[in-house]
Amino acid sequence: MTIPAYIINKHTIRRTNISNPTALRREMVKNPEESLWIHGDESEDIFQLQGIFGLHPLSVDAVIHQNQPSKIEEYDEYLFTIVDGVRYDEEEQEQNKNDNDDDDKYTVRLLEDDLYIFFERRWIITINFYNHQFEENIRKKVRNLQQSIATSKQSSSNTSKDRGRIYEICEIIYRLAIEEIISSYYPVLDKANNQLEQIEEYILDSPSKSQLSNILILRRKMSFLEGSLGMVSRAFDEIINDVVQTRLSDDSRRQIRSLNDRVTYLRNNIENMHHRVISLREAYNSSLTANLNETIRTLTVIATIVLPLTLIAGIYGMNFDIMPELRSPFGYYYALGLMAAVGGGMIAYFKWKKWI
Repeated sequence: MTIPAYIINKHTIRRTNISNPTALRREMVKNPEESLWIHGDESEDIFQLQGIFGLHPLSVDAVIHQNQPSKIEEYDEYLFTIVDGVRYDEEEQEQNKNDNDDDDKYTVRLLEDDLYIFFERRWIITINFYNHQFEENIRKKVRNLQQSIATSKQSSSNTSKDRGRIYEICEIIYRLAIEEIISSYYPVLDKANNQLEQIEEYILDSPSKSQLSNILILRRKMSFLEGSLGMVSRAFDEIINDVVQTRLSDDSRRQIRSLNDRVTYLRNNIENMHHRVISLREAYNSSLTANLNETIRTLTVIATIVLPLTLIAGIYGMNFDIMPELRSPFGYYYALGLMAAVGGGMIAYFKWKKWI
């Protein structure tokens, strides 16, 4: 089993092998400016890492069972962090990929995509099971940071400042990893917003039971996102307010505060979308009521027009011997003309009153 691991300094990032932990620790002692980053994407990885870094059984158990709420816990040797992310169910997405039914795209479930971080000054372990681009994205961001530092060497003050930052590479990866998992909410919210707009258009045209089902599904998704981001914000507050001794620098705390602002922004968007979902439900009910009223009005107009015609037909359908029109050669046409005149007059009156 190979677990991606990287030795990082202010200039380079190179892949290494953690199968020989003794040699790895010896190398890190020899080069104090280097830091170690390890990323795991399988649940079995945590057992191998537990033996190498002495991870506490409680934090290991949290990784194994997954779907844990966002939290920050301090242990003797490291800081353990869980940040809730979100993802769509890949199996359902694959099943609905080639389906032409528009309603199927609303039923794809949202699932948790948690990030687990073990942070120490010289090493950091990140574990994420479903975001297959996570490792590559973080590696590129670290490399871009190194390149930006290399191009800013003309300014001695900036170089000195950046050298101090790159020495705290584990803190940088800690922030980048959290930022990466928070970014998973943006495409989910964009997709939900597009679905809301489509439902709004459909409801105005022709409301149906399937749209009501889609509205309820979106409401559950909004509640799920609100709950996840609420736990993330609570964990960030513990860092910002020094509830736990996070071992993070002041600069990292400021970065976490900035990330918390982004979480607050996302939560506000979700709250607005939740209100829109409620408004959609009300609009759906109003649209159904309006359509029902329109149908009842149409039937009422028809019944009102037919009623006097039925009365005329009933009068001339009575079997009395003395009825002058019955013997008239034009009686039939007279009755039809009377019906047409009454019906036409009523239609003209209804249009004049703008009832039809």
